[in-house]
Amino acid sequence: MASIRLDFTPPSIENVNTLLIEEAPVKEGPFSEIERVTAVGTYPNYISYYTTQNATDVNFWFRIRWETSDGVFTSYSEPLQGGTKTLVQEIVDRVLLRNPSLNEIIVTQEAQAVISSYFNTDEPNSIPVESASPVEIRGMTNMTLARSLVATYLAAGGTVSGYTAGLVSLKSGATGSDPTKAIEALLKMAAEDLNLGNYSYILLLSDVESSYCGSRGQLHGVDLTRAVVDYEVPAAISP
Repeated sequence: MASIRLDFTPPSIENVNTLLIEEAPVKEGPFSEIERVTAVGTYPNYISYYTTQNATDVNFWFRIRWETSDGVFTSYSEPLQGGTKTLVQEIVDRVLLRNPSLNEIIVTQEAQAVISSYFNTDEPNSIPVESASPVEIRGMTNMTLARSLVATYLAAGGTVSGYTAGLVSLKSGATGSDPTKAIEALLKMAAEDLNLGNYSYILLLSDVESSYCGSRGQLHGVDLTRAVVDYEVPAAISP
């Protein structure tokens, strides 16, 4: 038997109590179960890797799925050959190395979104780490870190107060020190590494006060591409 470490994305659902590992000599299968792991942690901090001692060969292909306490199974993961690592997991590992306080599930979701957008794919978990250059990996890491910080900041209930840089709009508030400068720098570095040009991140557009056009003014349209708000004013109160 061979020993293989498997890195994977932990599930984002509750009541998971079992990890099932399967192997096959080729990617297309057929697959057979080699281990059922019950020490998977608790929601939301499930394990993100496991070393099985039951592999037949280090060059076999492996896939996993999860089972809940209700007997419900998740979909199978994409098969990966032994010893390989997905780009998603590489990005997640790098982000958590930079900021260990971030939630791994949030980071994973943001990494999947960044990779899906950059590679124009609906299967980000199937992309091996070898598909990206070191500079691209750094860019996707910074992009994922920035987006994870934004998601974490908003989830913490941050209140807003007035920081805008072009279309990048983020607000400092009562939850702690102003994170906007760091996030802006991360986005800029990521855009340079990934050749995205002037990358824009629209987070929040402030409400328009009705007094601007009088109490009878009505919101007619919002153009988020230029941060323009168009109000329609009845003729009776037009200037």
